[in-house]
Amino acid sequence: MISYLAGAFVALLTASAWSAPPEVPGVDDDADRILRDMGDYLRTASEYTFRAEIAYDEIVEDQMILFGSVAEIALRRGLDQLPDQLNVEIDGDEIQRRLVFNGKTMTLHNMRKNLYAVTDVPPEIDAALDRFFEVFGSSVPVADLVYSDPYSTLIENVQRGFVVGQHPVNGIRCHHLAFAQEAIDWQIWVEVGPRPVPRKLVITYRDEPGSPQYIAELSDWNFEPRLSEHYFTFHPPNGADEIEFLPPQEPQIEEVPQ
Repeated sequence: MISYLAGAFVALLTASAWSAPPEVPGVDDDADRILRDMGDYLRTASEYTFRAEIAYDEIVEDQMILFGSVAEIALRRGLDQLPDQLNVEIDGDEIQRRLVFNGKTMTLHNMRKNLYAVTDVPPEIDAALDRFFEVFGSSVPVADLVYSDPYSTLIENVQRGFVVGQHPVNGIRCHHLAFAQEAIDWQIWVEVGPRPVPRKLVITYRDEPGSPQYIAELSDWNFEPRLSEHYFTFHPPNGADEIEFLPPQEPQIEEVPQ
């Protein structure tokens, strides 16, 4: 990324000196401030990459199975008059795929079956993801962290929230926050100090049988990745076949990336 870090640090100092009141009455001031600082840190970044190690529960033949995947995520937003761009690569038990947004189209490549589909989307990451999830018929929790205003996205449906405490996540000391919505509980761990990046996310689906969880451990945050244009361009590999996106109610290539 660029000389973003110095500017972000100044922004954080300003936010600490003056914090807007919580948007949700049920969220305590400290939890709101920490989540807002995290959102501001990501919101003011033009370019970053991170890694998400994901585990999620699904019931298979009456048994709760913990599936896993690893996602490598890179985005560029409003940098040097370039279009918004996004690249996501996922390797997991159920899926192996790549998602590429070049500012005009979104391409989903199923690497196991060597199939890909392309759809036109708006030029901003937020609208592009909204359109893609509408076409695909589903969304994924970790996507909230690449929207232009992560704080507003995360806090939107929250009914209550508080600070649980502090402890290390993979050796990095973090604030532990807990929030509740109508049908889910979620927790997030935010790094303590001048770089408040999220380090862990846990979602519990209270209304689902067995209260399954989605767990993402977030690492390798890089705000100066210096990615080339080639990284955000999809070139079909040898033997790849292009297919059409099916309507949401019909089966897709596979499930949406976890």
